[in-house]
Amino acid sequence: MKNKWIISTLISLSLLTAVGGVSAKKEKDAPIKGLPDYAQDKPLILPTVVEKKLPNGLTLWLIERPGLPLISLYVAVKGGSASDPDNLKGVSDVLSSTISAGTKTRSSRQIAEELQALGAEIDVGIGKDIAFIGIDGLSSGIDKLLEILADTARNATFPEDEVKLAVENTLQSIVASKPEPSYDLSQVFYHELFGKHPYAFVNPDPKVIAKVTSKDLLDIYRQRFRPEQGILVMVGNLPTGKMAALADKYFGDWKGQGKNFADIPPAPDTVKPDLLVVDRPKSVQSTIYVGRPMPPAGNPDEFSLEVANTIFGGAFGSRLTQNIREDKGYTYSPRTSVSSWSKGGIFTISASVRNDVTAATLTEIFYELNRLATTLPEDEELTRARRYLKGSFLLANETSSALAATLTSYWVDGKTPADLAKYVPGIEKVEKEDVRNMGRKYFASRMQAVAISGDAEVIREMLSPFGEPRLVTP
Repeated sequence: MKNKWIISTLISLSLLTAVGGVSAKKEKDAPIKGLPDYAQDKPLILPTVVEKKLPNGLTLWLIERPGLPLISLYVAVKGGSASDPDNLKGVSDVLSSTISAGTKTRSSRQIAEELQALGAEIDVGIGKDIAFIGIDGLSSGIDKLLEILADTARNATFPEDEVKLAVENTLQSIVASKPEPSYDLSQVFYHELFGKHPYAFVNPDPKVIAKVTSKDLLDIYRQRFRPEQGILVMVGNLPTGKMAALADKYFGDWKGQGKNFADIPPAPDTVKPDLLVVDRPKSVQSTIYVGRPMPPAGNPDEFSLEVANTIFGGAFGSRLTQNIREDKGYTYSPRTSVSSWSKGGIFTISASVRNDVTAATLTEIFYELNRLATTLPEDEELTRARRYLKGSFLLANETSSALAATLTSYWVDGKTPADLAKYVPGIEKVEKEDVRNMGRKYFASRMQAVAISGDAEVIREMLSPFGEPRLVTP
């Protein structure tokens, strides 16, 4: 397998020479006549973030944003789907649907009606490392909004009828998702990259979900929703002094219950270059995943990786999209992403293509991976990628709700509010050599695992130049 992988890498590198040598330069886009030049980039103007901690250990990040009469509130705790018990993997899917389904004093309907009367809405979510409850509404209703938020974070009861409904909805969601080629493929791919690490878990087992009880949910909820491992983020049109006083009023006497959960270990950061096939008989197309584990959030390569991925495949005008969509028409919408969590991360390339171009698509993916690792990007590519990332970041954090969500994710990843101000300068500092270094360090094809869902009888032989395909089942 290793020798064939090296051969396929050499094939990709030979393609570089065939299209014009190692420089592989493209003609720079001409400016559009009649349109003005880009305006000066605007920095993210950061309001003062007041950081406090209540005696019970709850962290507070408070930001006053005068102007619109809005307030965004997030309570978040460490412990997400990666912390699900081994015998209840996937229970977080049901937990997220039932946290706001009733408390000791309110039914789910009462919560919804009270929030509607205040012009507010609630959002509950669980990621790999985090569980959160968010409420957005009018700042004039802050007292009541915090009361409801605290009630939900501290006193959820998981009524049996609500749990039964959530379990049934989750089971139906699994049934609806299973026919998608990405369903089984993602599970195989994540297991290949993360092995026995909790990050490898993707798809719940229906048999496990069906046995989830109200008691199970209450036990896990009490493990995770504890003040000493939580944060309250408040962003909006309210003085931070009043925010702090209200936070103490509704959360100051909060005490954790039940046993705490064990911290998860660091995730793997390398993978063997394997070639896996998930058989889908009679499928007319193949779904291709290529990727590897990556470093956790906050790693020193974070900004350079974002720029490198944007040039490679993370934007519509990227190299991979231009190659296998615009030039060759192999696929409609290829995607690449670098996702970071608190204990590790993942680089993923995905594309769905016709059976007859499966091997050709993989060749082009390898070609672009190796081109990033062996050549410098053009000035115009680098400028466009940096501008895209800076602009996206500024737009994404324009509203109080978005800023509160970003700060919440920063907290669980071990970052601070000051890291917000580092993003734009960090992206601006990325140079062409940094992009090539990222290509060499993370993107070269010999460092990637490949998993393909398709008709094995049709595609297996054409994949032989890349190694011996290994048939796997989820």
